[in-house]
Amino acid sequence: MSRLSDLLSVSRGVYRGYFAGEDLGGLAAPPVIKADYDVPSLLVKGESRPSERLEGCRELQAKITLKLKNVNLAWRLLENIRSEADKLELVNSGNRSNTRLTFPESWLLPVWEFEPSFTGDHLITLHFFSRNDGDGKLFYFTGT
Repeated sequence: MSRLSDLLSVSRGVYRGYFAGEDLGGLAAPPVIKADYDVPSLLVKGESRPSERLEGCRELQAKITLKLKNVNLAWRLLENIRSEADKLELVNSGNRSNTRLTFPESWLLPVWEFEPSFTGDHLITLHFFSRNDGDGKLFYFTGT
């Protein structure tokens, strides 16, 4: 957890997003990441024995919300949503550190909010879903 606390206390600055090889640009607000886990279970009944609950492997998951300035790119991504997972990266190169959070199994969700502006940049909020990869990791953290 010390690396995560380093991320929260030392690595302040503007994040930049990358999804499926596309540069999403600098984010208009810090990313919001809400992680959770699930353990699937199944109730098995037999004629000669009492019911038994079987549990599967723990599944990690996260919902990641990004507020973007590049509205045209967001429209293009939303228009061509794919069913395959791809890599989502959040890079922070501010304040003496170059930190990177990589979510290897991520999907763009068809949920979004558009905020038009009369005086400034239009903004769009995209939502992503991530789950653990084959190695059981939800994300990879690199940086100082």
